[in-house]
Amino acid sequence: MTLSTFDHIIEQVIVAFQECFPDVAINRQSDFFELGGDSLAVAGLCVSLEARFNTEIHPSSVLYHPTVEELAYAVKALLASPEPATRDLKA
Repeated sequence: MTLSTFDHIIEQVIVAFQECFPDVAINRQSDFFELGGDSLAVAGLCVSLEARFNTEIHPSSVLYHPTVEELAYAVKALLASPEPATRDLKA
């Protein structure tokens, strides 16, 4: 995966975070839970990410990867995974 592709993933994760927290400036280090994210917001974030990347994102992914950058790396790994059934991004 090229840097520009990873930059695109970061941008899309930032946009998804901004949908959940429209009044907050979001950057790579923004933490979903420090911003006030709750279970409903996790569901909304996952739906947004699923639409953007055309793959299922399990809500626990946000628990294990709460910052924009961590979640972007997890999405990158998921998209590169040869097994589409691997949807839980704990590792």
